[in-house]
Amino acid sequence: MVSAREQGGGSAANMWQSIQSGALSWAEGVLNITSPTPPTQQEIAATAQQLIGHITILDVNRYTKLAGEYLSAKSNLANQGLEQQILGQSIFTPPWSTTAGNPAVPDRFRIRVLRDITVRGFTAINRQEWATYELAGPLGTAGDALTYANSLFTAADYNSRASINSILDYAIEQV
Repeated sequence: MVSAREQGGGSAANMWQSIQSGALSWAEGVLNITSPTPPTQQEIAATAQQLIGHITILDVNRYTKLAGEYLSAKSNLANQGLEQQILGQSIFTPPWSTTAGNPAVPDRFRIRVLRDITVRGFTAINRQEWATYELAGPLGTAGDALTYANSLFTAADYNSRASINSILDYAIEQV
């Protein structure tokens, strides 16, 4: 959804096309693996329809609105720079957040980071990889949050042969 909003604008028609395209792609992949014979286009379309047949225009409008809120918060975070205190308008608060507006539970946040990394084995492999980390303690600056996320990345055993080349993208959301 967010990708569709970023690439083609936020219209409901664009979002609906992305939903349909994703459903067809998923259905084709699943049927190619699970069917004893190659699936027909009609079988693929029917399976995709089963997946998304319950989605209404109201749902698409809600998805479009959420994608816009996410992109706005992400843009605000990038525009404020790494050394400034993270502001509320730079944090995406999804409707499924369990800590937002709940006085009985302390606020919690997570950062999602896209990195360009190199993994060294028999050969060096460069790739881009998303990772998500829950942030401990109060929010400081975006630079502090990225430093914390990078320290968790390098401390993980499964990353012992990986190195971070650069951070390509990041966003913070309330859990």
